[in-house]
Amino acid sequence: MTVRTLFPVFIAALGMVVPAMAQETTDPATPSALANPDVVTVRNISHVELSAGLPIVDERGVLIGTIRKVAGNSVILTDGRAEYRVPVTQLYAYTQDGADHFASRLPRSALRPDG
Repeated sequence: MTVRTLFPVFIAALGMVVPAMAQETTDPATPSALANPDVVTVRNISHVELSAGLPIVDERGVLIGTIRKVAGNSVILTDGRAEYRVPVTQLYAYTQDGADHFASRLPRSALRPDG
């Protein structure tokens, strides 16, 4: 074998041997991290978690409305004046201060009255 053939093999082998650059990481799921009042756990939800009367807020925590009913892959929200159809995929849950809250990815201004 010649040097030209061995050099790429040597470089490839060196890449497997040399450790990756050290990265400083912290585990965000530690109890001390979760005890921080600024930590909010966000998760996607399914229609099974939704029921009539459940309040839905926007990203700032301002009430958009409450669920009137679950209709397939959508929910019907009401604010007392109008009803809005929102896909379940546009809703999420977050835990803050030990309580679950449900919110919409769509701002109130993007919602149009249903019907």
